Amino acid sequence: MAKFKVLFWEAKNGDKPLADWLKTLSLEDRLYLGDIFYDLATDGPSSRPKVFKHFDESLWEIKDLRKGAGYRVYFGFDGETICIVVHAGNKRTQSQDIKLAKRRLGDL
Repeated sequence: MAKFKVLFWEAKNGDKPLADWLKTLSLEDRLYLGDIFYDLATDGPSSRPKVFKHFDESLWEIKDLRKGAGYRVYFGFDGETICIVVHAGNKRTQSQDIKLAKRRLGDL
């Protein structure tokens, strides 16, 4: 039974940049992230303490620990049961990605 409902952020115009980003990844990467999203939904961020990092009161990060990939996925919580994934990127773009993720969370 899921503890959290995991949703992907959607722009007001209907664009779904995270869903589009996931489609660009290899099957292996999508399966890897799918497992992480499953763990997040069922057990919350405590399920993988090395993967889930808490930045501040509103923003969390999923850190891809596999060598070379370096993906970062940012999310926050809306209430006690909904987790909203708001942005994704990589280590190289991390500082800009964090700013955008915080802005998207603030718009909710």
